[in-house]
Amino acid sequence: MKRAHYFLITLFLLTIMPKLTAQPFTLDEEIKPQLLELRDNPQGEGAKGLVTNATIQDKDQYFYVKGHDMFQFIDVFVFSNYGDPEFKVNLVNDTWKDIQDSQNSKTSEKGVMHFKFRSQGSFGLQVFPGNETINYTIVVNASEPSKEFLGSAFKKITKKDIGDSEEITSENNSQESQTNYILYIILGVALLVIGFLAAKLSNKNKVGILIFLLFNSVSISAYSQSLDEITSFDIEDIVGEEYNDWLEEHGETLLEEGASAMNDLEERLDRLDFVGKKIKELSPYKKLKELKDLYDSYKGISACIDAAPPPGMPKIPSFCDTSDCEMCFVNARRDFEEVRYLFVKLQAIYKCTMKFTNAAVSFGDNVSGVHGVSGLAWQNQKFKILKSVEELKKSYDKKYQELLVEMQKALMELNDCEAEHGIPDWYDRFGYMYYDFTKNQYQRND
Repeated sequence: MKRAHYFLITLFLLTIMPKLTAQPFTLDEEIKPQLLELRDNPQGEGAKGLVTNATIQDKDQYFYVKGHDMFQFIDVFVFSNYGDPEFKVNLVNDTWKDIQDSQNSKTSEKGVMHFKFRSQGSFGLQVFPGNETINYTIVVNASEPSKEFLGSAFKKITKKDIGDSEEITSENNSQESQTNYILYIILGVALLVIGFLAAKLSNKNKVGILIFLLFNSVSISAYSQSLDEITSFDIEDIVGEEYNDWLEEHGETLLEEGASAMNDLEERLDRLDFVGKKIKELSPYKKLKELKDLYDSYKGISACIDAAPPPGMPKIPSFCDTSDCEMCFVNARRDFEEVRYLFVKLQAIYKCTMKFTNAAVSFGDNVSGVHGVSGLAWQNQKFKILKSVEELKKSYDKKYQELLVEMQKALMELNDCEAEHGIPDWYDRFGYMYYDFTKNQYQRND
């Protein structure tokens, strides 16, 4: 199955509705949120992150974050860079009134507010000022995508499923022995090559690192930031000394009237070290913790995101029920798993978009006479929103049918592989069960 085809489907899912990359809904023209778009984090494949510096004085500040995926675990840290002022941050979802969590610097460990969640589409942060000028940091860390919560759709085939299995087992042992013998040879050759290259390149590593540092250093000595401006950094800057060095250099400009708090270097370093250690712990946490514990700790900020296998999901008898399978299973299983999670994403996007639309319409109906928005103007906007919902439904049905075709193709690939190991007509006997389940589970019913 062509990986490019999956890419096109995924691209559609990411662009199916403008809402997914838009800010939380509002009719208040005075709310002008700033975009924080996540950057690639080299610490993990698909991981994202951002470090943002901002200053607040006497007006609420609004931010919305995009660039993450519904399969990522998101950590947001907010803390003051100078002194220990009191201020508050709200995490919001569909509208700026839809508060999912609220934290205060005075009641947070080391003054660091920490939000842990999952999200489909953008989310918002609202920062409330204290009684003084506050320069603060927002750190957003999105883990590597984790597509594992559905669990395996397969179980080891038994004699009860398909008569006497001795012939199948014997054939498997013979093929497995031959496969292992070849793998050992390949592995031995690979280790020799790696050892040779390591010896050749060992003296060049330091030079490569030096060149990287020279070409990636940035001069910011002439920097000036107003209260309405933000400055963003890569996520790895928070765990090194780059960000603290920048704060040291620009403290007087950043704080303006509150420059007297600059001298509290020890407290700032303590916070930066605290957040840096947290991020280092988070980098490999998908591998170190139980998956269920992660999903319990990082709850979705919207009920439209599921984190468990759908009820009634069947277990399909298969010659191979583990990740250690013959080569023909590898590609077929990869395609099968890809389609499974594309269905999950399609349904989540639809549910989240409908939830957002309902929240926006309800909000608009309630405040259409406020903030200078006339009833007639709102009715025109409402018509456009409802019209887009109809387009969404058509798009969903179209992609649903396309993914069903891809699911059947993946199952037929598995059918061919199962047949090679002595299970003829696998799809007609077992595979169809998962196809029928998928067809019923993800069919739009509204």
